[in-house]
Amino acid sequence: MVLNVRELVQPYLKKIKNRSLGHEEMSSYVKILESNLNNIISPFVHTVSFGSLRFTHTETQIADFIRHGKTTKEIADLLMLSVDTIKSYRKRIRKKLGINRQKVNLRTYLSSIK
Repeated sequence: MVLNVRELVQPYLKKIKNRSLGHEEMSSYVKILESNLNNIISPFVHTVSFGSLRFTHTETQIADFIRHGKTTKEIADLLMLSVDTIKSYRKRIRKKLGINRQKVNLRTYLSSIK
């Protein structure tokens, strides 16, 4: 549970504290935080720990955004990275999951991991 809070809650809280965010960005972060916290505290839902997949901190964040339906451009804007950088991270995530040469929807795959 502590690992999930560290990986799925704290990074978003730090971003909210350290940046002045527009309404849309703030709303996105709050929705993701709400969803992640609900998953962590719900006794009926198994939470995903990307740490067991040996993802880096940034890969964990990006995988979480993907799981929540964010597009590559939206993720790039939220993390203040280029679209090409996010595409590169998506490729690394697919490789670590073993689906890099398969026609599998990454969001669907990440959502199915429990």
